[in-house]
Amino acid sequence: MTQTLKNIFLLVTAALAFALAGCTGASRPAPPHVEPVEEPVAPAPVVEHTPTPAIENAAYAEAAAYSAQHGGLALVVIEGDRVALAIGQNGHELEEAHPLHGASESFWGPATLAAESEALLDLDEPVASTIEEWEGVRWKSDMRIRQLLQYTSGLESGVYPLLREKPANHYARALTLEMVAAPGERFQVGPSHLAVLGEVLRRKLAPKGFDPLSYLEAQILEPIGLEINSWERDAADNPDLANGARMTASEWAKFGVFIRDRGIWRGETVLDAAAIETCLVPSEVQPRFGLGFWLNDRELSAADSQASTAGESADRREESTRVVMAAGAGNQRLFVIPSLNLVVARFGTDDRDWRDPEFLNLIAAAAASDR
Repeated sequence: MTQTLKNIFLLVTAALAFALAGCTGASRPAPPHVEPVEEPVAPAPVVEHTPTPAIENAAYAEAAAYSAQHGGLALVVIEGDRVALAIGQNGHELEEAHPLHGASESFWGPATLAAESEALLDLDEPVASTIEEWEGVRWKSDMRIRQLLQYTSGLESGVYPLLREKPANHYARALTLEMVAAPGERFQVGPSHLAVLGEVLRRKLAPKGFDPLSYLEAQILEPIGLEINSWERDAADNPDLANGARMTASEWAKFGVFIRDRGIWRGETVLDAAAIETCLVPSEVQPRFGLGFWLNDRELSAADSQASTAGESADRREESTRVVMAAGAGNQRLFVIPSLNLVVARFGTDDRDWRDPEFLNLIAAAAASDR
């Protein structure tokens, strides 16, 4: 068992620097910088949370120290079914809610797949079949729902018209944005794609009495017991899909466990495993991004293969290099590492010296020594 853990650790750490370097480097676009909204227009009622006791763990001391030194506010690590570490940092209480900023995007792949499972939509149907005013409009009429989630819709990013101008109805404003490329040709991070998705979901779900957020809650959040503190809405009561979530690190970690366990929560299937895998399939334009998740998926090199455990299948070796990440401005991070049965939720502040690979090397080493 010890040798197996060492081998897995070697595979994971070898992959991290290669595949996650783009989180801070120029080879992969960083998540958008989003200014926090000081006073949400229509704040949701504050949810009373059951306090999660702080848990110290010497095995994770170096990883925790790295987080704290780089503006960390909370850090939760889940190994399998147990909480291995749960601490507040730099004066932030563990059960103090914090905005996820752009990491809010990762909830909408699973939510949209839940709608597809109920035959409310198809990922590959034209957006214009719902946004009828786009029918016959150049490029917009060719856009697919899947491309909104992949950020390959061709729409302009929407950073200034949606985030800076703060329109009263940002779904309606998003529908007026210009196309800068044909659908499927360009990857571009920005809130425009999910604002249009929000309008698609709003129209699709209205006959069932849901809006996008209430549907997410009914289909996923409530079944896994995840309580959000609030979700920002505009003056028209539309939830901000791209940047609106606010919750505690302990609650956010539940979503990571749900992804890690392929849609199963405490033995019950909340969302089909195939739907979760669909969320982790990248586009051809950006092989490091799925449906709202940053990805590390690559074939192993010969050196990596030699380090693998004897008798291990090729599929298992590829699994050992997979890291799934939800990322928001200010170094908000949710990491899922299936091969280590590991979930890490981290809140932070904007520290330019933060490096995801360095942190994850420390986390992987701690996980290997803590078993």
